[in-house]
Amino acid sequence: MKRYRNLILIGIFFLVFGLIFIIFSSIEGIKDYPIYENRVRVEGTVTDVNFKTRTTYITYNTETSTIQQELKMIDTSMKKDDKIIVFYNKDNPNEFLLKNQLIYVIAFFIIGSVLILLFIIVGAYVLYMLSRDIKLLKTGTKIDCKIESITINRTITRCPYKIVLSYTKGKKTYKFQYNSVWFNIKDIVDAYKIKTIPVYVSKDYSKYYIDLSTLETLNN
Repeated sequence: MKRYRNLILIGIFFLVFGLIFIIFSSIEGIKDYPIYENRVRVEGTVTDVNFKTRTTYITYNTETSTIQQELKMIDTSMKKDDKIIVFYNKDNPNEFLLKNQLIYVIAFFIIGSVLILLFIIVGAYVLYMLSRDIKLLKTGTKIDCKIESITINRTITRCPYKIVLSYTKGKKTYKFQYNSVWFNIKDIVDAYKIKTIPVYVSKDYSKYYIDLSTLETLNN
């Protein structure tokens, strides 16, 4: 599991923020649904935008009166005297919902759903890779590969070490690499003067599993 730590963290990020977006949009949707169900669509006017109090004032006409409402939010797309779409509750005209609010709720729900989908995709990929690694450990051919290089992968901070291995069979040399080793492998290799690392490969060498378990043990 440790070798997929970065992917797992990314998946958790997608899951957490996806749930936040979906929960927020669901709460807002449930709260505003009675208004939307009994809605009357009218054109309203932004009468004032107060950035100090973060308040927007909306005016709209019902069948019997003109209502001014205070909205405890600032929408940068709305300016004073702008015309906007308002939905008010026909049973209680003081209850209202802006078209912009409805769009935001839907957008947040879609974003949350996409993030949850990405979590599922990342999770499925990690499970696939784990199953492939387990299969290679059981059925793959073990070869001892020469350490070509160990470098710092500057694009990764939590698992920054990149290792490149090589194995020569006949006239052909195969390269294997791992871009995000989760411990300081360079210090271990230097301290114990390790020259080779075991790799489990498929018959055509297209799939491989670099076995770092012994080096990780030395690191503990």
